[in-house]
Formats: sequence, structure tokens, C-alpha cells
Amino acid sequence: MIREGLRTFLLSIGVTATLLTLGCTSEEFENPDQRPIGTLEDLSTLPDRNDLNILFIVVDTLRSDRMSAYGYERETTPSLDYFAKTGIRFGEHWAQSSWTKTSMASLWTSLIPARTEVLSHRDVISPEAEMPAEILAANGFTTVGIWRNGWVAPNFGFGQGFEVYLTPRGQQAPSTMRRAPGAGRIDGTDVDLVFSAIEFMRANGDRRWFLYLHMMDVHQYITTPDHALFGSSYSDAYDNSVRWTDEQIGMMMKELHSLGLAETTLVVLVSDHGEAFGEHGSEGHARNLHSEVVRTPFLLIPPFRMNTGIVVPFPTENIDVWPTIYDLVGVTGPKERDGTSLLPLLLERRTTPDRELMISHLDRSWGKKDMDAAPMVGIRAGNYRLIHDSQSPDQDRLFDVAEDPGELTDVASSFHGIVVALRARVDEYLDQASPWEGGAPEIELDEMHLRQLRALGYSVED
Repeated sequence: MIREGLRTFLLSIGVTATLLTLGCTSEEFENPDQRPIGTLEDLSTLPDRNDLNILFIVVDTLRSDRMSAYGYERETTPSLDYFAKTGIRFGEHWAQSSWTKTSMASLWTSLIPARTEVLSHRDVISPEAEMPAEILAANGFTTVGIWRNGWVAPNFGFGQGFEVYLTPRGQQAPSTMRRAPGAGRIDGTDVDLVFSAIEFMRANGDRRWFLYLHMMDVHQYITTPDHALFGSSYSDAYDNSVRWTDEQIGMMMKELHSLGLAETTLVVLVSDHGEAFGEHGSEGHARNLHSEVVRTPFLLIPPFRMNTGIVVPFPTENIDVWPTIYDLVGVTGPKERDGTSLLPLLLERRTTPDRELMISHLDRSWGKKDMDAAPMVGIRAGNYRLIHDSQSPDQDRLFDVAEDPGELTDVASSFHGIVVALRARVDEYLDQASPWEGGAPEIELDEMHLRQLRALGYSVED
């Protein structure tokens, strides 16, 4: 049952949050950071706690190699740099798709895309799916989602289990930052979302909560003149927006610390996909599955700080995120899942992966009404990653991602046996069925929803 008081509170938030100091740096977080010193082994104590909150941040369209927290030469993420250095950074993390809806369905369910069957613009997550908000609500968490991307709207099934699931009111952002909605841009900025999140944390310090935030300013290349530090090209504008978004996250993290909640909150930061800048002949995302659009960040910020941050060297995936969180907060997750909890591997200080295959999937027909399915699949075994496009079945491309992480050199002609073996695994993958009866339902999109999705810059037919 929805808590009406909480819903009314969130819907009526005004511009009451105070902007914290801009230009956050790693050093600025050291003084307010009152988390106790801990070690990697202290993760084993978290499942026994009954006071642990979850702040789950999705930064839409964020590729990890554009973050200084991941070694990028530009200082794009000074706030997150600090938390990466005192927490856990997964160094080679992959999303399940380069399109939001498919990727987010896999992130939430811990199932690979062929099994969620959420592959096109009409597909809906099955009501039979056990979603994190449902599981956490059943375990005493207040569950709130604040989102700004129409592909994760409740009509697509993403609101399952949330007591409150809404978009933030647009009036929260300063008037100087407001833009008229248009092609490739939705109204408002992530400041609207950040202010809502801060007010939620201020009002719910006495509850155990799960707060999901889906940020969109990087997707829309939003920044301010003060954050336009890196030039004016398409690629520069992206970096400027990453810097701006990092500052908004820094504001939330400072408030989390000032409220005394950092010691009782597990913070998770991920992304649904990356962004291309012509590396393989295209810009944007949802067009192919090369590394620039599916290599994404995964940061775990525990309720304690480590003197030396941990970098996980082996490949991980978005389907691993929620199994890991369930283990960390001592909650039993769904039995049906393809992802693996990374907690045992962290505690064992493993340096090698514990997975045979890694999958990314994009159906090229995702925005077309009458087009047959046209799957593109990225499949990785060991150091080799095959990209198979059903529309060009004789042009499989193979990359040694250990030696060539940017996937610039196709080695398929030199490793025919590996291509054949991985191609067979693609067929096996595509033959898998959903664990839910009837798979993913479909809905008809009305004109309002179509306009909202087209405002993101997507070409969607109905």
C-alpha cells in the first residue's frame, strides 16, 4: 500500500534544498567524511546489520573511460574520485545493452536480455519478475524511485515494488538552467532530481530506505558555463556534462554525510550504457555493441572508508549488481537469475573472473513497429569478444579485448576456430526462453508517451 504521506511530501517539494559548495574535490570530502575506517573483509559484517540503507544511482549514458575515477586524463569526476579511492571500483564492467530499456531490464532482474525478452519499444517487464524494490519492500525498506528517462517509466513495468515512483517536479532547478523541451532534450535538469533526493533523505533518517535515482543530464549533454572546462566539440560537451553531473552527485554525498547517514548507507553507482563518438562510424548509442557503448562504471561505496580503495581487475556485468547488493544487505534475491554475487569473490580477494561467457544484446528493430527481430549480440569468452549482427551474418567481428580494449582491430580472419565456437554460443543464447510465462507483455504507446520518448532523441514508430 502506498504511503500517501510520503507521496504527498515528494510531490509538494519546493526549492528548499540549499545548493552546497560547487566544485567539489576529493580533498573537500575528507573533513565531512565521518565513516569509520574499514577493510574489504568488513563487507562480511554488513548482511547482519538491520540499519543499512541503499542509495542506488544510475547515471544514464555514462561510459567509464570518460571518468577520471577510471583513469581518464581529464578531471571529469573529482567527487567520485574520492569515493573510488575509499571504496570499491569495478575496473572492467559491462552493460547488457546499448539501449536503456533492454539494459535496465537486465540490470533490475539480473537476467540476460534473451530471457527478459524486453527488446523492443513495446515490451514490458513481466509482472512475474521479482524486482529489487519488491524484494526490499518485503524486507522492511521504504522504496522510492525518482527517474527522468521515459524508457524506465512505470507503464513499462519498472515501477514494480516502489511505494513512490515518479519524475521530479521541474520547478526545482534554477530558472537560469531551464531549457524548453525539444528534440534530444527533456524538460528540467538533474538538479530537480537531486533536490528531491536531498529532501527525501532529510525527512526519512529514521526509516530504512532504498532510494533509486536515474540521472539524465549526461544523456542530454547539459552543463553550465562554469563547467564548460574542456572545449566545445561534441566529445568535449559530453565531458563537460560528466563534470557537471559529478558535482550534483557530490552535493548529494555531502548531504548524506552531513545528515549522519553515510555510516548507514550503501551507495551504488552504475550506468545503463555508454556513448559513441565515431570510434566505429557512429555517434550516440543504441546502434551497435562496441565497447564504447557497453563499458560502464560500477562503484560500491560502503558505509565505511578504506585507506586504499579496491579495484576489481576481472570483468563484471550489470546482471551481477543486484545479486551483490542482496548479499551485502542480507536479503534473499530471486532464484531465477543469470548474474552472480561478487561478494564472495571480493572477500576471497579473487583476481580472476568466475564466469564463462559475457553477453550484450541490441535488437536493431527496437524502435520499429513492423520490422522483424534483428538481434545484434556481443559475446565474450576469455579475452575474445565476438560481435554478431543478424543483418550481416557473414561479417562477424572478433576482438582481443585484453590487448585491444577499444575494439579497433578485427582479428576474425586469424582466429577462425574461435569465431565458429562463439558463433555457436550466440545461437544457443538466442534460443533461451524467458522464465516467466508468456515472456514480456507488449503495450500500445499513446501519443503522449511517444512524444516523451522522442524528446529523448529516439526515433520511435507506432
